[in-house]
Amino acid sequence: MLKRFQRTRRPLRTGFTLVELLVVIAIIGVLVGLLLPAVQSAREAARRMQCQNNLKQYGLALHNHMDVHGSFPPGYLCYDESGNRYQTGGWQHGQNEMGFHWLANLFPYMEQPGYWELVQECDDDRPGHTHNPCDHCEYMSPNHLGRDQLPGFSRCPSAPSVRKQFSDGSYGLESLAKGSNYAANWGAGNMLSWEDPELRGAFGTYYAHQNDIVTSLGGSGDRFQNDMGMGSNDILDGLSNTIALSEIMGTDGAGPGRSTDIRGVWMSPAMGATIFSAFLGPNSNEQDVIAACDEQIPADSPLSCTELRGDPNVYAAARSAHTGGVNAAMCDGSVRFVSDSVDLINIWRPLSTAQAGEVVDEF
Repeated sequence: MLKRFQRTRRPLRTGFTLVELLVVIAIIGVLVGLLLPAVQSAREAARRMQCQNNLKQYGLALHNHMDVHGSFPPGYLCYDESGNRYQTGGWQHGQNEMGFHWLANLFPYMEQPGYWELVQECDDDRPGHTHNPCDHCEYMSPNHLGRDQLPGFSRCPSAPSVRKQFSDGSYGLESLAKGSNYAANWGAGNMLSWEDPELRGAFGTYYAHQNDIVTSLGGSGDRFQNDMGMGSNDILDGLSNTIALSEIMGTDGAGPGRSTDIRGVWMSPAMGATIFSAFLGPNSNEQDVIAACDEQIPADSPLSCTELRGDPNVYAAARSAHTGGVNAAMCDGSVRFVSDSVDLINIWRPLSTAQAGEVVDEF
């Protein structure tokens, strides 16, 4: 009999070869490399949208304030001697007759009754006729208003977190929270832009004589002056053509301990804290010139700065962490994204002035 030869079956493969495995890993790596920027871009788009929504809430609060008082709130009240009408330091720096600024005035109009109550408590706790909210509220008032950061409505989610408090004894201010990312438009010049119709923005100092404010001198005792800001009829260039608010960025600074850089301090009406100037363009490569600056920040940082005190020629640009520009809330409540490459002379500065009569092209 012939022997039957049976072919032995080779076992089936149940795994990958090393080459196949490496190919799969390489493909996954390429896909991750392609998807990661898209995911980051989508997240930034969501953060930018939230930032715009925050500005819309501020715009709504401004118009609620205008409905009640007939105007936006003033940038801040100063009833000190005339030489201090642009100074925003503390008592040790010689500024001891100031009222509240625009952000504090907006609390009751943006569903922040708790903060408004704290502001009123600070206002009621008066050491004689002198007062300086960014100094007094933090240090002497029982609630120490100003030491803690505001909630999320004051912060752009794209901006880096700022954890340090501001402290500069030579400027007369200590232990003030930073982290605010929205600032009022002071115009196209320096701290005295509000005195020049060609430069004046939507906000400015309301400067009053002592006798108009101090109760012992026959004054009203009103340190808010809600109706002394810009009304709709005062914004001659049009509400839709005038910036009300934009973004600013704070920094923890370069040195150890507390920060000596005032940018982002929400309790202060200082340049770079709660106000900005369009003298420089959005995210300008030029340094901010401010009254309290951490000059240890490296020169190649976008937040490097120069310190200048006792002089009104300070200015801080609108700045953001968004790619390519900043968000800006217009006086009509709309929010626009303004490119870093915007024409400084023909568009950005004209958009920052309220009464200069410029015609602004689309941007």
